[in-house]
Amino acid sequence: MENKRYSVGKMMEEWGAGKAQTLTFVVTNDCNLRCKYCYVTHKEKGKIMSLQTAKKFIDLVLMDEERRKCEAVILDFIGGEPLLEAQLIEQICDYFKIRTYELKCSWYWNYRINITTNGVNYNDNAVQRLIKKNSGKIYIGITLDGTQRKHDLQRVFPDGSGSYSIIEKNISLWMKQFEASTKVTFASEDLKYLKESIIHLWNMGIKNVSANVVYENVWKEDDDIIFEKQLKNLAEYIIENDLYNKYYCSLFLDYIGMPYTDEEKNNTSCGAGKMLSVSPEGNIYPCMRFYDYSLNKKRGYVIGNVEEGIDYEKVRVFQLAMYKYQCDDECLNCPVAKGCEFCQGFSYDESESGTNFFKTKYICKMHKARVRANNYYFAELFHKKGIRRENFIWKKDLLFLLNDKYESGCSYYNNQSKKNKVMEKETILEGLKYAEKNFLHPIFIHGKEDTGYLLDDYEEIEIMHLIPIELYLKGYHFWEYQIIVEFKNIKLCEKITEQDSIIFNISEKNINELFLCVEYLLKKSKRINVNIQNMSKEFDIQIYEKELKKCAEKIIEIYQITGVLKEINILTDVMFINNHESCGAGDKQYTLAPNGKLYICPAFYSEGLKSCGNMKEGIHIRDERLYKEQYMPLCNKCKAYQCENCKYINKIYTNEINVSPSFQCKKANIEKNIAALLRQALNLEKIQNVKTNSIVDPIEYYKKNY
Repeated sequence: MENKRYSVGKMMEEWGAGKAQTLTFVVTNDCNLRCKYCYVTHKEKGKIMSLQTAKKFIDLVLMDEERRKCEAVILDFIGGEPLLEAQLIEQICDYFKIRTYELKCSWYWNYRINITTNGVNYNDNAVQRLIKKNSGKIYIGITLDGTQRKHDLQRVFPDGSGSYSIIEKNISLWMKQFEASTKVTFASEDLKYLKESIIHLWNMGIKNVSANVVYENVWKEDDDIIFEKQLKNLAEYIIENDLYNKYYCSLFLDYIGMPYTDEEKNNTSCGAGKMLSVSPEGNIYPCMRFYDYSLNKKRGYVIGNVEEGIDYEKVRVFQLAMYKYQCDDECLNCPVAKGCEFCQGFSYDESESGTNFFKTKYICKMHKARVRANNYYFAELFHKKGIRRENFIWKKDLLFLLNDKYESGCSYYNNQSKKNKVMEKETILEGLKYAEKNFLHPIFIHGKEDTGYLLDDYEEIEIMHLIPIELYLKGYHFWEYQIIVEFKNIKLCEKITEQDSIIFNISEKNINELFLCVEYLLKKSKRINVNIQNMSKEFDIQIYEKELKKCAEKIIEIYQITGVLKEINILTDVMFINNHESCGAGDKQYTLAPNGKLYICPAFYSEGLKSCGNMKEGIHIRDERLYKEQYMPLCNKCKAYQCENCKYINKIYTNEINVSPSFQCKKANIEKNIAALLRQALNLEKIQNVKTNSIVDPIEYYKKNY
């Protein structure tokens, strides 16, 4: 716990990210290597860009007011092998500087030159003159694929011989001139060398390694297993040798493995169309992957030329390039979609109709293997070093009911005093494998009398433990846990230290003591998750409202004295979320019961309702769509986003999973209205505004409008 930072898993900052216009010059179609995985499949000698073509392209862009709105520009030079034409690159850069100075363009100061090279001729005089002349404004990255046997397997000369030994000679000079960063590409044949290759590059002094697998359809059966194993082995090496805050590898990123948000569906994986690429012939492309030399099935996607300008009717397509239009339902609804990138140019080439609104899926299994390995890495980092993953929230859970007498962590009250089936360890292990495979966050729900399953011996998995306070006081602590406190046992909290969060269960018959309990618990916790259990038609809304107002006043009082905003889920959650994060049963949450079967939620198991599947055959829910928010008609009309909306209560009282009884809706809207007054009193910019609502039961909307 001595250093709670990590760089392996953090995205490197790029110069001008999101602010810079990229201009790509394909200065030559020729290359001195014939890398086997290269996407440039049509290399051609003698096809070299003329200086005149480059000048026309620069003038064209500089006259484009829309393009010049960008704060900065990146001059990106590629090939083939771009440094075969180092002198030409020097001349192009000279012209750019002269023209931006003449036009008093801000790009004169705000530009960078970027070149990616294979490094074969890095020490040539022309290359070194280019570097010296543009010092401070140029970055050159050399592609070195790892160990010699890995590198020479793919990056070969035309005669088939490996290039490692020649490139290695230039590495020391390169590292003196630039902060060393390289890109490594893996295909099926070289996956088995992944771990040793990344370590080899780090040991050479190359701290920043961007790595990826190829997008093409090259993957064989079990390649994903090899990939995952290599990544997990690398993760163990990183942690064992305390390298997690010293190096960077893009195969580990802390944000991947979540579904797309609605906002993220408006993005796409690359900047095609926002960048511009010009070929030796003077044709302009949305990026160089749309150029003929990298396409195998389609003709190049030309959006203009240096003589006639850019056809903005064709650019319109790329302004609409978003996941929600390019992906099918499978990808859009994938539980681990985030981080699964794709190349628009390659997808265009692979599409049957020649459309840009298409995404290939060849790396699907490889991405999922990477996500599982990332989850393993960050779980190990947390358990062994106390370093928690940032930028990640689990979107789906699997609850493990360790025995029949589990302590409920929601509004359902478990009163199964006669049954006491205990989950066997084999079932736990099988459940953890099922959770890993399906990207579910395991949550262990303990009972007061747990005995055999309390040891935190699952270090490779990120597990949340919900434990009764009685168990906590016996000394059973875990890396990640929440204490559950019942109304009748609240005084036991005297014996605990301050917690980040406490789950507090209170029945509706004791609701008149809610404030006193909350007041007491706020001394012991930064946040309280209140569950009102045994709710019924007799729930006293008036008493509840009075108690909530006193709770709100207490939050204000604490904030005014200490400057600390204490949280109570039923009052403050609505200030931080803008959509329903209610009961996820059957949609974002499933339950593994002691009998080894899967259920919608703990209540469905404990009350003897039908199972929804098992770990061998998976989850199969009838009318699954009804468990999703968009198919809940009352919720669609309601802004009480903090509402629990218990699906078990729904089923018992209305006979429908997706329709809440009136008392549940009224409870939620009273909470929201008091939260609005609380928000107004706090007047904090960091929390969103909440408006009061005169209608507390959303069914009234339908009565008025239909």
